[in-house]
Amino acid sequence: MVAVSLAPAPKVPKFPSSTSPISPRKVHVFPNSPNPRILRPKEERAFVSMPPLSSSSSSSSTALGMSNSAELKAAFPSVVGSNDLLIVGPGVLGRIVAEKWRQDHPDCQIYGQTMTSDHHDELIEVGINPCLRGTKTDNQFPYVIFCAPPSRTADYPGDIRLAASNWSGEGSFLFTSSTSVYDCSNNGLCNEDSPFQLVGILVSMSF
Repeated sequence: MVAVSLAPAPKVPKFPSSTSPISPRKVHVFPNSPNPRILRPKEERAFVSMPPLSSSSSSSSTALGMSNSAELKAAFPSVVGSNDLLIVGPGVLGRIVAEKWRQDHPDCQIYGQTMTSDHHDELIEVGINPCLRGTKTDNQFPYVIFCAPPSRTADYPGDIRLAASNWSGEGSFLFTSSTSVYDCSNNGLCNEDSPFQLVGILVSMSF
């Protein structure tokens, strides 16, 4: 008979931890400027705390087709910089916006909020950090664009309000929707001054 001694597996340290806290630096705001905005160097960024994946959420994400690498990237703490962008509904339009935004702001971080994790791997490949709808953060984003269609949710106004709650109010919040309410059918320029084509009831919402 051979005796086998089993040693306990070493513990893997987690980061960040209580022994290695990360403290954000001061953010300077100049309200008297003609175009108020946050001014801070690249290294001066505040950290966003995202909830760690539990064993149950990890298994459910894998069942939805989300790879382990995508799980880790979606769960790791992220930073919010002065040019960082949150795209709510990063579909075709959202990815075009992300590509253009990165050209104008090469050092920014771009986040994409989705209803499911089905396309998280694709978002990571194009440089968008994915997160699920309802993910809680300690900080808000200076730039938020809402591109989600109403067909994927039962509470479209509620989703818009939720997206607006992630905006810091210092850059811009952009809501995108169909232009079918405007009488433009010749591929010409269409803006808020174009004539309407009454096809339904428009509801005005305040946040």
